[in-house]
Amino acid sequence: MLMLMQLCSQRSILSSKVLLSSFRRSFYNIDYVSAMLPLFRVSNVTVKYRFCTRFYVGVNNNMSTLSNDNASMHLRARRPYQVVVAATHDMGIGKDGKLPWNLPSDLKFFKQLTMSTSDPGKRNAVVMGRKTWESISPLYRPLPGRLNVVLTHSGSFNIASLENVEICRSIHLALELLAEPPYCSSIEKVFVIGGGQILREALNAPECDAIHITKIETSIECDTFIPAIDLSLFQQRYSSQPLVENNIQFSFVTYVRVGNTSF
Repeated sequence: MLMLMQLCSQRSILSSKVLLSSFRRSFYNIDYVSAMLPLFRVSNVTVKYRFCTRFYVGVNNNMSTLSNDNASMHLRARRPYQVVVAATHDMGIGKDGKLPWNLPSDLKFFKQLTMSTSDPGKRNAVVMGRKTWESISPLYRPLPGRLNVVLTHSGSFNIASLENVEICRSIHLALELLAEPPYCSSIEKVFVIGGGQILREALNAPECDAIHITKIETSIECDTFIPAIDLSLFQQRYSSQPLVENNIQFSFVTYVRVGNTSF
């Protein structure tokens, strides 16, 4: 009788492992969750979820094996975001670490887009790399009226003491930070604004909901480029009439992720 009970117990644990392994693999393909998820239990294994309006689910890759006594999957919320960028036909965005054009109308559009909220009690966040932060005049940084999230791997770069500034080591950590209190309830929209390395990672990523691009029609030499917009993932939603400023022709175009009806 005792041997039979032990055999049943072993089979129960094995079944739990197989079920959890299958459950774990399935969640690699989930992008967004828009409802509170329940606490899920498999035998003595607990899986917890964090909830914040709408988020991306990612699995902690550090968990490579399961333990009978203490096994868990940590799912971290990530905020969706929008990209804001100005680029030429061949997706050039800069030269010598600076914008190779002077378009006051584009700066006005950028400010209006990244500051406007539907809820006056909330604000937006702008996510940028360290070089983009340093390219902004000290007179205008941090960008007022917005939470400034600066991405850097440098331990000596410390501006976190500034008001309205957060420092993160990667865009993924930044999106996780913005999905947690207090920012999940106080930040309405998140905008990724540069530079090249950040945009190459963010432009067509699953968390990107929309791309606002100022299309520079005039040929201008650049040395920094980003990938083309993946038109299998994004569809054009809006385009302004061509504008001309300082002998440069440009237009404002918005692309929205296919199937996204929130814009």
